Amino acid sequence: NKSYLKQTYFDAFSSKDLITWKKHSRILDVKDVSWAEFALWAPATIHANGKYYLFFAANDIQSDKESGGIGVAVADRPEGPYMDALGKPLISQFHNGAQPIDQFVFHDKDGQYYIIYGGWGHCNIAKLKDDFTGLVPYPDGSMVKEITPEGYVEGPLMFIRNGKYYMMWSEGGWTNDSYKA
Repeated sequence: NKSYLKQTYFDAFSSKDLITWKKHSRILDVKDVSWAEFALWAPATIHANGKYYLFFAANDIQSDKESGGIGVAVADRPEGPYMDALGKPLISQFHNGAQPIDQFVFHDKDGQYYIIYGGWGHCNIAKLKDDFTGLVPYPDGSMVKEITPEGYVEGPLMFIRNGKYYMMWSEGGWTNDSYKA
């Protein structure tokens, strides 16, 4: 069953009271992303530089020979509409065995934004440029570093609480009942 391939747009919902909800249809659609065709998933949004940025995966690429990966779109309002910011994926290649999907954007205490991502049992982290148009190299010249914890499958999330960094992720197989966070 590859019905996820039919996922070609994102909707969003907003509420002022968490009881009544308003649907914002097609805030990002593949027709607005020249390189995306199908399998839009795992949206991650941030507010920075007076804009809203939506990071997303597209095309479910299975190798570096295919077009797709992680993109970034930008809007003036959280409900969009969002437009492709780059005209190409932000991350379009496999690094350290990680499929370029399931991105999360983390804002560290020092102001640096990081993108944490990856499927196929590998997790990577990279520094983002201040305008989110690319990656910033680490002092050793590398652009991406692997940070795969034991049991990791996909879906990373990071936050700071009481001065400690916490990372969460999914484990198991997403097609059966072994899948868990």
